Amino acid sequence: MADQVLPAAEPESPMSDFGGMFNFFIDAQAAAKRLPRKWFWIAPLILASIVLIVLGVLNMPLVQQAMMNQPPPPNMDPERYQHGMQVGMMIQKVAVFLSPVIMVVFWAIMALIVYGACAVISIQARFIELFNLMAGLSLITMLQAVVQAVILHAKGEPSGMADLQPAIGLDIFAPQGTNHVLVAFLGFVNVFEIWMIVMAVLIIAAAYRVTKGKAFVAILPLFALALLLKLVGAFFSPR
Repeated sequence: MADQVLPAAEPESPMSDFGGMFNFFIDAQAAAKRLPRKWFWIAPLILASIVLIVLGVLNMPLVQQAMMNQPPPPNMDPERYQHGMQVGMMIQKVAVFLSPVIMVVFWAIMALIVYGACAVISIQARFIELFNLMAGLSLITMLQAVVQAVILHAKGEPSGMADLQPAIGLDIFAPQGTNHVLVAFLGFVNVFEIWMIVMAVLIIAAAYRVTKGKAFVAILPLFALALLLKLVGAFFSPR
């Protein structure tokens, strides 16, 4: 018999969704009841968009300074490098204000990955439920961005692009000169990533009445892909 998602706790309303989205921080049972709601994702989208756009605008001078201070790679024409930096800055500015669209696209991709995993292990989930899950969990990522912004501004002028990603995980303990890929792996192991994994497992387990082990298998491909992309990005990042 296929497992069914928990019914919504109360009739849908925008105000209820705005209050209920904070359940994704600590209350898996209550968060699970938000998954069937057709328009729940709008509330996290509005809050996360406001926060990320504000952070993007505030961080923009530091991003520009980091690009200016970043030395060009060996054997690269300085003028070509500067042009690339200018293009990168323009893309950064546009991306800040397109963050709502970018988030929706990423949530959809993430929901599809988990949807595929659920189908393989016989968890009968609907796309909209997993899309709402990604939207709710994004609030943890939003909080991580706030913490990183506070650290970034407290440190002052960045010396390069690497300084735009302050250490908040095990990379805090990495000595100077540690391999970039290893630092990226250690940075992936941080309180926010662990928090998000734990909440994802608990919410899926509560929503579909499956074991926590089965719920972990459902979200494992998503976080494994996130780790892989982080490691690949570190491998090709400027040294």
